[in-house]
Amino acid sequence: MNSLAPVERNLILDGRGDPFTIKSLGGILAEVSTINGFPLQLTPRNTELLHYYLRFVAPNLVSIDGESQPIVFQKEVLSWQLQSPLMPNIGILMASTIQSLDRGIELDKNPESLAQKAKVLVFINQFLSGATKQGFDLIAPEAIKCVINLWFWGVGDTMRAHSRGIREMLRLRGGIRGLGDPVGECIIILTDYEIACCFEEDLYWQDGDPVKDQTMPIPTCWPEGFDSPLIPSSITFEENHYSLNVSHTAAKILDDVRFLATSITSDCSNRDSMLKTKSTAYWLYNRLKAMPRLPSEQSSTPKSELIQETIRLAALVYSGSIMSLTLFSQFLSPGILEDLYSTMMKVSLSTWKYIPGIFLWVMLILCPSTANDRRGRFIRRKMAVAGLSIGFEDFPLAISYLRGFWLVQRWIVENGEV
Repeated sequence: MNSLAPVERNLILDGRGDPFTIKSLGGILAEVSTINGFPLQLTPRNTELLHYYLRFVAPNLVSIDGESQPIVFQKEVLSWQLQSPLMPNIGILMASTIQSLDRGIELDKNPESLAQKAKVLVFINQFLSGATKQGFDLIAPEAIKCVINLWFWGVGDTMRAHSRGIREMLRLRGGIRGLGDPVGECIIILTDYEIACCFEEDLYWQDGDPVKDQTMPIPTCWPEGFDSPLIPSSITFEENHYSLNVSHTAAKILDDVRFLATSITSDCSNRDSMLKTKSTAYWLYNRLKAMPRLPSEQSSTPKSELIQETIRLAALVYSGSIMSLTLFSQFLSPGILEDLYSTMMKVSLSTWKYIPGIFLWVMLILCPSTANDRRGRFIRRKMAVAGLSIGFEDFPLAISYLRGFWLVQRWIVENGEV
């Protein structure tokens, strides 16, 4: 994979979190139910870490700028976390890990995080061993929702091990729909698409699951500002560019990208349609390449121009990959990827938060080319957070966006092999 150069800035916590309603630190522990759960040591440090998780970590996991938590997350997920037998300890682990990364210390170099991880893994094994007494059906939903939180912090073999564990638990439960938890099911499906898009792979948790073959209706309406070029729409970006706060030129580019994307996802099953799509991508790529570039030295560039340039560069990578049948990770001009990242970063995350569908598309393009460094972690995390933030507003919409991008990746793979 092409490696993007490292940067010298904190890329772990982006926002200041949410004001938490429990007034005292000790009050947080009072909200945690330890009935039928694993012990939560009542130490000042654990109280501090749990407060840190709820106040700072959780918002940065579900909000693009880390400044707020979606209502569905607060009602459906956060309340479950406080009452889960496992999740309070996992939250403490995540808080310790993020504080460590925030200081530039990796997990394997921090004794506290290693100790917390060992404790959590022991608790999970004990919890799973109870399946022989209680029956796996009773504990599967809880175990899967907890382990998926560990997946986000795994690297290399550890990440793959967590992923295999989730897949096996889903199989034993009878598939994704067997969870009997609509929000949990949507998070599993959405995360599976995010992983597949990030690593340019086939779906893993849905492979062999009936849910993969179910017809997924594509939404035709969505919250204001959530438009994306990854699925069709009866309203063009050009018609809607004022409400999205993007320039007329940027809107025209997004409409061209949408035409290209939907020509693949709707029907591109024969050689003639493949050649036509490649021809369209070639035309778009050359048109974008001929457009004036944004001066890189100019520090006072208006926000609208920075967004336009980000969209132009993202569309350049998107159309170039389709035109050449080259995966995004193997894009032939890594300098364009570097320009795309640096331009995107000049726009505040609070601005991108109001056009999350466009931001998700940009991050999906950047993800496959990242290295396993601080910048790569930031890009992958922001892609996952963008997908979740859209999902907590409208899960079918977020899944449709991710599936649209994934289908284009699969089309490139299949036609590239041919």
